[in-house]
Amino acid sequence: MKLVRSWEVEGVKVKPPYERVLKVLMSPDTHGVRGLSIGMVIIPPGSKSDKHSHEDSEEYWIVVDGRGEIEVDRERAKLEPGVVVYAPPGAEHQLFNTSQEPLKAYYIFAPPGPEKETLKRVRR
Repeated sequence: MKLVRSWEVEGVKVKPPYERVLKVLMSPDTHGVRGLSIGMVIIPPGSKSDKHSHEDSEEYWIVVDGRGEIEVDRERAKLEPGVVVYAPPGAEHQLFNTSQEPLKAYYIFAPPGPEKETLKRVRR
């Protein structure tokens, strides 16, 4: 069994204008899992992620707290707790916190790989 307490994992704080905290919870590099990586993003009120894509990985989000919007390849949708979103490889995407509370979501990369950049920043 592999168990992670998300509140105990060190995160990377990204500075404005794309202020957020990124945490890698499980990945091949941290826990030896093979098929995916799991992380958490916490976006403060009024902030957003940068618009980006991952060429070789699908990305999924599971919203657990807060409200906002997501844009995937120019299609927008509302985010609230319990919503699950999928972005295919290569799809440009961006998350927006439109609420007065932090927007918290778990993210999954399949296959893993994009999380390596966050891990490099944690280990500095």
